[in-house]
Amino acid sequence: MIKIFRKIRQRLITENKFSKYLIYAIGEITLVVIGILLALQINNWNIDRTNKSESIKFNQRLLTEVNENIVLINIKIKKIKSMVMSSKGILELINKQPNDESLKSLDSLIFVSIMGVNNKVRTGTLNEGLNTGKVALIGSDDLKSKLYGLPSVIENISEADKTYSHYNDQILQPFLFKNFNFRTMDQKFSGYDLGDSKFNFSHNKDLINNEQFENLIDNHFFQSNSQLLFHMSLKNQFEEIKKLIEEELPLKN
Repeated sequence: MIKIFRKIRQRLITENKFSKYLIYAIGEITLVVIGILLALQINNWNIDRTNKSESIKFNQRLLTEVNENIVLINIKIKKIKSMVMSSKGILELINKQPNDESLKSLDSLIFVSIMGVNNKVRTGTLNEGLNTGKVALIGSDDLKSKLYGLPSVIENISEADKTYSHYNDQILQPFLFKNFNFRTMDQKFSGYDLGDSKFNFSHNKDLINNEQFENLIDNHFFQSNSQLLFHMSLKNQFEEIKKLIEEELPLKN
């Protein structure tokens, strides 16, 4: 084809037909430009197709991660609710006239209150998408905005969890180690046979008459409540993200 164009140009020049040569040259340039534009368009189509395929694969993996996190958060919320109710139960117990049954229930209430929660959300796919630019390939601006903001939300909740853990490990439990019999509690609820403690059961009676203990449990109640609100909010965000991802994915036949 190139040889044919070259022969036509040479013939026009030889025959001194400059005007026709000029028209031909312009036509040839136009064809070249059109060819380049077509090549660019095809290349853009290929890039768009590749990006769309990558976006679908990423969204599918992200949806899996989001579903796993919703399960983990539901478990965590359930535990925190138990901690909140147990703390409230201890405060109600303190206000009642103690008897043997209520004093025995204190062991179970403390066991649940201080059990803590450790399961963290999974962010491997999310971090990959943010670091490699795959999040930017997502079509929904609302979804992208939520994904870009999610790490800071998770970090804030992680800091709240650390605050609770510090309070539980460094303040509440050290007090209980001095004023409460852990062996008796663990014998009943840990699942291990530790045998009975030789120390007096009056620890529980002394404990519910201790104002410092009441203050510590009161603070524990509010700390746990704050944790609960944080994690319920995070669950809602994950559920909104799940819905937006599902809207992005192609419908299955």
